[in-house]
Amino acid sequence: MNLSKPICIAENRKANVLIVAKEFPRAAAILAGYLHRITDAVFTVQETTSVNPSILLKRADHGESGFRYRIYDKDIEIEAGSEQAMVYAVYDWLERVAGCRYYSRLYEYVPFDANLTVCFAEYQFSPILEYREIHYWDFFDPAFAEKHKMIPNCKRDESWGFWCHSFETLCPPEEYFDEHPEYFSLYEGRRVGKNAQLCLSNPDVFEIVLQNLKKHMAEKPGAKYWSVSQNDNDAYCQCDRCRELNERDGSPMGSVLNFVNRIAEHFPDKVISTLAYWYTRKAPAVTRPADNVHIMLCNIEANRGLPIETDPRSAGSRQELLDWKEICKNVFLWDYCIQFRNLVSPFPNLRVLGPNIRFFVENNVRSLFSQSNREIGGEFHELRGYLLAKLMWDPYIDEREVMLDFLNGYYKQAAPYILEYIDLIHDEMEKAGGELSIFGGPLDGKDSYFREELFRQYESLFEQALAAVEGDRETWFRVRTAALPVYYAGIVLAYGDREERLARIGKFADQARKTGLVKVEEWKITVDKFVTDAIAALE
Repeated sequence: MNLSKPICIAENRKANVLIVAKEFPRAAAILAGYLHRITDAVFTVQETTSVNPSILLKRADHGESGFRYRIYDKDIEIEAGSEQAMVYAVYDWLERVAGCRYYSRLYEYVPFDANLTVCFAEYQFSPILEYREIHYWDFFDPAFAEKHKMIPNCKRDESWGFWCHSFETLCPPEEYFDEHPEYFSLYEGRRVGKNAQLCLSNPDVFEIVLQNLKKHMAEKPGAKYWSVSQNDNDAYCQCDRCRELNERDGSPMGSVLNFVNRIAEHFPDKVISTLAYWYTRKAPAVTRPADNVHIMLCNIEANRGLPIETDPRSAGSRQELLDWKEICKNVFLWDYCIQFRNLVSPFPNLRVLGPNIRFFVENNVRSLFSQSNREIGGEFHELRGYLLAKLMWDPYIDEREVMLDFLNGYYKQAAPYILEYIDLIHDEMEKAGGELSIFGGPLDGKDSYFREELFRQYESLFEQALAAVEGDRETWFRVRTAALPVYYAGIVLAYGDREERLARIGKFADQARKTGLVKVEEWKITVDKFVTDAIAALE
């Protein structure tokens, strides 16, 4: 690594450089704002260069999201091809060179140095993943998502007309089923409208979907991506014609992809997306996606405790991706980092995040959506979101090093105890066979990595972590939030006598409500109901 000569940014709280940005005003304002926070100096932004040392924000093509920064002569040059890429570049430079950290939506670290001088090697990067979205509450905030170079939910809404599960919208059963049951699935010997699919071989269905899609497109003309995809159930049509299409392709995807390809012919300037999900995950043997058809593959069946690339239990998910990559230049992968039925439960999957993302990108995945907890909170949501963001941007980082940096910055003196907990629960889960389900919970590990003697160690480590930061109320609050999953598991597993269980329920309820936690199970169980039921179980 060849380091440049040092550049003095500020001296005694006085700016020593100008910011020159003719084309990138928003990025320049972000840079000036953070440099002011770091140095207490006021930085001038202007459109033209001068004899003064400058930070130059320059237009240069480095791909859609890529950028470069370097020291050249007396100036710092930051290059990108668009305002968005330049904002990414500025946040990256502030993090990599100036030492900022964007830990969570509510807490970031900005160092103070009234005499800031920087020295760094030239850095250039363009991400492998063209689309990167993390479905955690923090990343719904556009400003926070942007700091991590992720796509926020609101930006996706601008470019997508329908995201998924659109058959019901494009041919509503409440509108058509009574008069035309033949438009819907022949499933187990009868036509089914509600909680079913469409009969994709019916020519009337094609026309209805086509015309309704045109109407929706007219209402949102700026949207490029439109999902024409199955509903969220497996009641697909088994009529003779649909069965014939599926048998020819060796997969129920046969009838779906034939239908979607025909729809896509009418919209050459749009991308028509469809799901490879549940019963359609297997790639078709004959039919190929049209050039403007986009495959969104969902690896819902994969085990989450060991890397997908090597775990025998994930053989199906692994092969599905390998098959799709042979017929798709750009696979959109819908990955899962959540336990739907126990949103707050410990979920020791941190060690598989890096291996899985590397496996994905090495097999033609160029768009990645990580379905995490859409509710407030969740186990290590700040840490897991941070790691996912770093890995989506660059799958080949040292994720252990990144995790240590996060723990030390976010939990401070409590970090060693939290790291010991993370290592211990992952070690024990792996010793027990490494099985981790997105529909699981604490009861799955009751005889292994959540047996009572281990649970006592987990609880003790968090007690030590809390004691280590007792004089720092903000950090103490973050540590106690990180302890919520252990409290939750102890409540579910009913460990301890009545007094101990009641005290644990109290700690959980108090901290959960202070953090704004609402749900402990997606769609259903609220914190209040969980706490009420747990107390009732003691009676």
